[in-house]
Amino acid sequence: MSAAGSPTASCWFALRGRFRRHPALSLCLALGLVGAAVAVRFAMGPGYPAPFIPFYPAILASTLLGGRPAGYAALVASMTSAAYLFFALPGSMPPTAVPVAVALFGLVALTVIEILVGLTSLADRLRDRERFLLQQAQALAQREVQTAARLGELEAIYEQAPIGLGFLDADLRFVRINSALAEINGHSVEAHLGQCVWDLVPDLRANAEPLLRGVLEQGTIARDVELSGETPALPGVERHWKELFYPVLGADGRPDGVGILCEETTDVKRAQEREDLLMHEVDHRAKNLLAVVQSVVQLTRFTGDPDAFKASITGRIQALGRVHALLSRNRWEGVRLDEIVQQELAPFEGAVGLAMLDHPLHLSPGAAQAISMVLHELFTNSVKYGALSANGRVELAFSESGDGESVIGLDWREHDGPPVTVPQAAGFGTKLIRTAVKGTLGGELDYQLKPEGLHCTIRFPRSACAAA
Repeated sequence: MSAAGSPTASCWFALRGRFRRHPALSLCLALGLVGAAVAVRFAMGPGYPAPFIPFYPAILASTLLGGRPAGYAALVASMTSAAYLFFALPGSMPPTAVPVAVALFGLVALTVIEILVGLTSLADRLRDRERFLLQQAQALAQREVQTAARLGELEAIYEQAPIGLGFLDADLRFVRINSALAEINGHSVEAHLGQCVWDLVPDLRANAEPLLRGVLEQGTIARDVELSGETPALPGVERHWKELFYPVLGADGRPDGVGILCEETTDVKRAQEREDLLMHEVDHRAKNLLAVVQSVVQLTRFTGDPDAFKASITGRIQALGRVHALLSRNRWEGVRLDEIVQQELAPFEGAVGLAMLDHPLHLSPGAAQAISMVLHELFTNSVKYGALSANGRVELAFSESGDGESVIGLDWREHDGPPVTVPQAAGFGTKLIRTAVKGTLGGELDYQLKPEGLHCTIRFPRSACAAA
């Protein structure tokens, strides 16, 4: 067990610490002890063999106060008193050297004790200081680890951000850039560093340079900046970005550079353009559809039977509605011919023999509406007057021919129907078919009412009806 850890040393350090906290009390105690020693010396009278008694409390006081001014004052006072007693009192010198040796031995012993206690205290303080420095070093190391971890997190956030991030110096040269912005510009991260923006993306200089200069000179933030141009990443393709430029202030509070936040909006811009085009197309088609409905209502002849008149108009409008639904489902980009045929053929499945093309044919919106109306009129007339009104059958075949420009053919043949009576004038259905074929499809119509039933042949160029 060390001296510093012994109970005696612990009590000594505790006592000394208490006296150090109250210097005035310590000084009074020291002077009191010296006074008591002087009184003892006088009480003993001349010839007392221990004239150095006042030195002992002086040394004790200096030890307790640990070099403080009060301890020094007590030491000086006690030594002065001892010297006075030693020289002033007659017969104070002992007759032999033994008492003197004893007194000197006592002084030396106290001095040695003080030195040992001081060294023990110094060693204790050094150990405390060492522990303190070790704790400080550990705390500093922990802070460094935490700082490194946070810097790593910030670096990961910066590098893995899904938007472009960059930092330009006062000369608009790249100091930092993340992978997203480097990929947008079409160069590696290393190729950006130290390079001016316009050396890498020259198309943006005209619009972006005034904004960046304004951020540097005025210290303001440029928000919602929309830029367009080409980059080496996709040559020949116009791209769009939404950017934010903000000043990065230095120690003097003035902008030292410009921070960049860049988000590519090319896909959003194109989607918006497609949506605008689609809305315009829908508006255009709706107006056309309303015009067609209005024409159907105005041109449908009233035969004196309100129910028949209503059914005729309703059927035609429903046919337009069905093809309109197909077009809407395909965002008005066209519809397949077989979808229209199956839709119109559904109520008569089993009574109609169908032969379709070997490959799909995508129709434009106008061609889809025209063919839908043609099929609707053919089925309606057959149900009212033709083969489908008397358990007959219909053969519907589509074909494609032509050495140069491809021609689409539609052949309608009715069999086993009631006797056919040729009307004196063509009805609205026949007129509608002729208008759709010749006007919308740019084709040819062969419409013949034969005794065995209707034979209708339609030919139209593929280029006039195919969707883009």
